[in-house]
Amino acid sequence: MSAVKSVPPNQPAVKKSWGEAAKAYLDPRVIIMLFLGFSAGIPILLIFSSLSLWLREAGIDRSVVTMFSWAALGYSFKFIWAPLIDALPVPFLTKWLGRRRSWMVVSQMLIILAIFLMANVNPVSEDVLVYMAGAAVLLGFSSATQDIVIDAYRIELAPPSMQSILSSIYVSGYRIGMIVAGAGALYLADFFGSNETFYSYEAWRNTYYIMAGVMTLGVLTTFASYEPTAETLQSKKQKGNLKVFLIYSALLLIPGLIFGIIYLINILINTVFDSTLAMIPLMVMPAIKFYFLALVACAPLLLLYFIINQPKIINKAPLVAETREDYVRLVALFVFSVIAFIAAYILMGPVLPEFEGAFSSFFVETLHLLISLGVAMAAGYALVQVGLVKKEVAMSTWVEPILDFFRRYGKKAFLLLALIGLYRISDIVAGVISNVFYQDMGFSKTDIANAVKLVGVIMAIAGGFLGGLLAQRFRMMHAMMIGAILACATNLLFVLLTYNPGSLPFMYVAVIFDNLAAGLASAVFIAFLSALTSIRFTAVQYAIFSSLMTLIPKVMGGYSGAIVDNMGYPFFFIFTFAIGIPILALIYYVDKHIVIGDNDDIYGDDDNSDGNSSNGMGDKLSKSNPNLSDTKERPRVSERWLYLVFILLFAMYVIFKNYI
Repeated sequence: MSAVKSVPPNQPAVKKSWGEAAKAYLDPRVIIMLFLGFSAGIPILLIFSSLSLWLREAGIDRSVVTMFSWAALGYSFKFIWAPLIDALPVPFLTKWLGRRRSWMVVSQMLIILAIFLMANVNPVSEDVLVYMAGAAVLLGFSSATQDIVIDAYRIELAPPSMQSILSSIYVSGYRIGMIVAGAGALYLADFFGSNETFYSYEAWRNTYYIMAGVMTLGVLTTFASYEPTAETLQSKKQKGNLKVFLIYSALLLIPGLIFGIIYLINILINTVFDSTLAMIPLMVMPAIKFYFLALVACAPLLLLYFIINQPKIINKAPLVAETREDYVRLVALFVFSVIAFIAAYILMGPVLPEFEGAFSSFFVETLHLLISLGVAMAAGYALVQVGLVKKEVAMSTWVEPILDFFRRYGKKAFLLLALIGLYRISDIVAGVISNVFYQDMGFSKTDIANAVKLVGVIMAIAGGFLGGLLAQRFRMMHAMMIGAILACATNLLFVLLTYNPGSLPFMYVAVIFDNLAAGLASAVFIAFLSALTSIRFTAVQYAIFSSLMTLIPKVMGGYSGAIVDNMGYPFFFIFTFAIGIPILALIYYVDKHIVIGDNDDIYGDDDNSDGNSSNGMGDKLSKSNPNLSDTKERPRVSERWLYLVFILLFAMYVIFKNYI
């Protein structure tokens, strides 16, 4: 490896106007990511809230119902099989569609299959729940796989300068998908005749059938899009497919937008005026529904057209495995390692001591997971040593993506990992107990549904759009700083709500600004993670980052109830505000010492034009990498501005702690 010389920091990018920033949303790739985000948002609530209500209406015990949430553990451990997505092709499909789209189609078809299987199980007794559980696990696994592929596809689809826009629109589509699978599924089940007083299996079966049909929009989008790492030989076909898809998308989004506006108007008139006036907007509902359903009915025909009109491609992305035997051995290694993890986790449970304290239990559970992961890694290492998988193939699949990250950022990688693991800690920890908090403040379920599920989701989507604009208008780290400040500061609004229980104005103010901040921070942070990801190991590295992003906040959030029981709500929300302040310093130091962006070109091309050496390690440096030097750069965030923010936040903390 050649010596790395210090280099001056990059010149700051020219700022875009607000018009130029907003114009980026007109890119066709934005529509593709909107629908892929929608496809990714459908499955998760079919495992959580919608399935929970179905099982409760069927008379299943609450303790059994909550166990079904374990079916979604795949979302937390998807980084384990993400390397296989980068390493393995899908027979026939990869040559036809490309590496990313082939895996996307497979995962989407598995999601549809899992939803159909769940729909065909009537959970009236615990004897048949094992079939429902199996289908739910399949849904969680296939949905997590779809997330892996879509994240990799998004990063490869556009340069780093576009990632903030694609991230924000992806988050918006994801939240819309959650609305359809959450509130939409409950509406359909009620419409078909199942409610708290009368359980109807047919109603829930038809609801899940419709959800499976809605997932075909994701399949349609996959076939209409193009493979970013492949060369298209028939560009006219590809452009024609994309043009038809954009027209169909516009026709589909227009009635959806009109329906949403009329729905909001109806709620407003119902609240302010009498119910007679509220019926006026509903007069046009049948026409809108007919128009919408007609377009949905055309989706299968359009999908058939895209399949027939699929252009020929030449795949350029190299795969780690070289032979079919390598593919089979990699899958076998993964399966044996998973079995070792499950066995270790089950066997270690009775051995570890139990503690009553929240923080003691937290550390014990963390140790439980780490030991189980260690056993799985040891089992995998042993199998590699005995020759189940070639060492170079195993290294390139699981180890090289991690080494690549540290090779590009050196010791500064630990600073980045700390920021990844802690950036969302303030709002995620506070959000875990939010619904319980609203109930304790005396708000009804209707109040919570209107404020959180309707207004809150709309503001989160708006925050995502705003985050994309800010990242386009300013530098990404500036947008990161704004998101972190808002995410922790808005938690103080809930402190005010604790002293005004039952006040709808205070509740709406807190919900609006909290969700706006969360949406903004989420969109900007996803763009930040995308910029850190190497294009050579997209699926693996982003899966690791996204798992780390929520691991610490979610584990700490699990003990939020214990903190509230011991210290009360005001202290809890002040605490969530306080733990967000050090994140600002972390952002400042990351921006000061690390150049964030696509660092793939630091690898030499003396041996290979794609930056890979003969052994796939890519360890030759051809130019200076500032992230490996100890040169202190001038901070690219104004120090005076940062000091002022710290002073204001500290003053807010003192005021709320001592006087509120």
